[in-house]
Amino acid sequence: MKPTPISALLLVLCNALVFGGSLTYDRASGNLDGFAVNTSDYPSIPSQYAVSQEYWQNSGFIGRLVYEGEPTNVTISNIGPIPTNASNNRFYFTLNNTGTPNAGSWREFFLIARPKGLTHGGASIAYTAVNSVIANNNDTFLIPEGAGEETVEPGEIGYDTQAREGMYDGLNGYRYKYPYRYIWVDLTLIRTTVSRNIQKGYYESHFSLTTTTGMQYIFHLAGENNPRNYHIEPEAFYFGIEETYQKAFPYSLLQDRNTINDALQVAIIRYTSHIDQAQIAIASDAAGINTNFSFNSPQGLSFPFKVVFDATTPNLSPMELHAGSNSFTTSSTSETSPIGGSYTAYRLEGAVKLFVSPDTYPGEGTYSATIYVSITRID
Repeated sequence: MKPTPISALLLVLCNALVFGGSLTYDRASGNLDGFAVNTSDYPSIPSQYAVSQEYWQNSGFIGRLVYEGEPTNVTISNIGPIPTNASNNRFYFTLNNTGTPNAGSWREFFLIARPKGLTHGGASIAYTAVNSVIANNNDTFLIPEGAGEETVEPGEIGYDTQAREGMYDGLNGYRYKYPYRYIWVDLTLIRTTVSRNIQKGYYESHFSLTTTTGMQYIFHLAGENNPRNYHIEPEAFYFGIEETYQKAFPYSLLQDRNTINDALQVAIIRYTSHIDQAQIAIASDAAGINTNFSFNSPQGLSFPFKVVFDATTPNLSPMELHAGSNSFTTSSTSETSPIGGSYTAYRLEGAVKLFVSPDTYPGEGTYSATIYVSITRID
């Protein structure tokens, strides 16, 4: 697989902007694989799905996204192969039986999203009247309400367990900053009648979700049409990166972080697949081998830093990365959904953290560093 990079940006003597939300994939009754590409859905015109009816029971249901944080816009982008003779700028399943995409064989689809809220009291509220239709590459949809456990101070406006708004006096129920504990988004793909040269075998689709609150998520989906035994099934998984800092942070936040135990968290990575076990490597190069991490400035200045991975699934002790000991393997776990139900999947989740040697004194300036996260399937 191509490595997926995350980057940390450091700016001396600049205010930090911290984001405390999360976005996770919840399979629910959905799937990441097995989508039939030799058929279309009815109706198959995007405008016909901008209605109140829900479609999470369709065969194209991918699953749920569970969100905590400020209201945000979500952009969905096609990052897979560009099919030949496709003119609608949508999303596509492309044939891949050998490990190399065949851009001449494909099925077109678009996406529909339906955000809902789960109150602090546990009630679900469908607060949007119609589905959001993501018909084209780089279209966006809005999560208009925030969610999370944060509370307000007395004298501030807050929400109670039923998402009702009021002034919090320190004793009454209007203590929550957001009306909902969680927002979840039902995500469904709709196959259109537009296709080209559909053949027997496996198909793949890759698209990313990017929020305005500093998170990026990648879906790798697998489709099929009567594949043969000798065909190679593509990977099907969800991978997410949540940046702790949306903008540059001051060196003062890092300078006293000198050990594994007090390292500064800069991101959380998440991998989920009900099909593929995987090994995730964190490195300073795209090959996933080296661990010579350094911040670099446009003026040619640089200073080294160390990277720690603190895995929570599986639950491991924080580990400083060295060449040859910078990869981690998914574990099969039963995941309980905050919305309800549970499912078993291969998962890896943990925090990426940084620390520096005590004698590190960089010159003033803007520094950046890239940390590569590469994913390899384990057969």
